[in-house]
Amino acid sequence: MKPMRQSGEQGFSLLETLVAMAMLSVSATAILSAAERHVGSVTEVSDRLTARWVAENRLVELAHGAQDRSELVRMGGQQWSVHADLGATADSDLTRAEISVARALDPTAPLAQLTAFLDLSDREVR
Repeated sequence: MKPMRQSGEQGFSLLETLVAMAMLSVSATAILSAAERHVGSVTEVSDRLTARWVAENRLVELAHGAQDRSELVRMGGQQWSVHADLGATADSDLTRAEISVARALDPTAPLAQLTAFLDLSDREVR
């Protein structure tokens, strides 16, 4: 027959269990916080990349004769506010195009800005 254990040898005490659970919860909170920051930075990079694509698309449209005006564009499952300004340069054959793209919900905070020079000499610049 097995001898019975002493009462101090039967396992973890309540205090030891509470300390272990507290340490586990602190480390789980730190891991979740780090994961949240990582997801936020990935989302920010994705949004900036999509905004850059929207700006590049608008630049191509301008190069092919589209009028410069602000508009809303849908790309990547989001609405984007696109503002394009055309202006003259010292070279009469070149036109300066400045394009800014922001989320439609916050058009005052652009995520992408693009400046390019276009040869629109055969078209009238407004």
